[in-house]
Amino acid sequence: MKGKIVILGTSSAMPTKDRNNSGVYLQYRGRGLLFDCGEGTQRQIMKAGLSIYKTDFIFVSHLHTDHILGLPGIIETLDMHDKPRINIHSVKGIKSVLDCVLNGMIYAPDIDINIHEYLPQEDPFIILEDRDFTVKAVGLNHVVDCIGFSFEEKPQRKYLKEKIYQLGLDESDFIRLEKEGFVYKNGRIIKKEDISAVKKGFKFTYIPDTYKTDNIIKLAGGSDILVIECTYYDEEDKAKKYGHLTLEYILGIYHRLECKKIVLTHFSRRYKDSSLFENRIKAEGIDNIIVGRDFMEFTF
Repeated sequence: MKGKIVILGTSSAMPTKDRNNSGVYLQYRGRGLLFDCGEGTQRQIMKAGLSIYKTDFIFVSHLHTDHILGLPGIIETLDMHDKPRINIHSVKGIKSVLDCVLNGMIYAPDIDINIHEYLPQEDPFIILEDRDFTVKAVGLNHVVDCIGFSFEEKPQRKYLKEKIYQLGLDESDFIRLEKEGFVYKNGRIIKKEDISAVKKGFKFTYIPDTYKTDNIIKLAGGSDILVIECTYYDEEDKAKKYGHLTLEYILGIYHRLECKKIVLTHFSRRYKDSSLFENRIKAEGIDNIIVGRDFMEFTF
């Protein structure tokens, strides 16, 4: 297992007894990436058995309070645990919000807070380039500036065992292959490409608050796991007014998304349970759309 995804909150606007506000934690090779940080998120991280200290990146989709109120608490906790720095990626305005909150309290953090602000764009663009992965963003269609995020593990070249046995390669051959890219064996030149294949990396996409837009498909298409807002069942008038999605819309673009697993989140508190959504999905005969619950986990 390289990593896991934990849903920390599935409620929109305000928490309920059973659902916290927005938050998704991605743990990858000992590093933590947090997507949105609603009220109570750090306690959700603790309850999920995750490490707050290992949180290296926080991605905030937009500046509505149900997506950012947990930030000051997490920053202070990381500071108290002597974490040297935290990287925050969000829309333009997040720096002003944090300056207001942190400077308005009797608290002077020692932690280095690296803030990166972006304007929404119509096509996916890279906001973080790591050795093992990239994170992309795209503009969404909410009532305020809002961006979605996609974590993409970089492709990896894997050696093919049957080819290795067939050609009789040994450890010394691999040392030269890694160093020079080829080896001379049994009268022929063998390149790395001859005995390996490129494997597509894992892709996770988080689509928060938005109304209808093709940018969803631009960013999320082909994801292994897509966590997507589904505030309403079929209330199109409310969805349009407040900038949200309905289950009806998601079912309509389902085949265009081509995602292996779709997890619905950000439900209106008007729904006391998830049966309405689950029954409709079942009636459609779709088995890879899941109604999200707090603390639901997916490993990869």
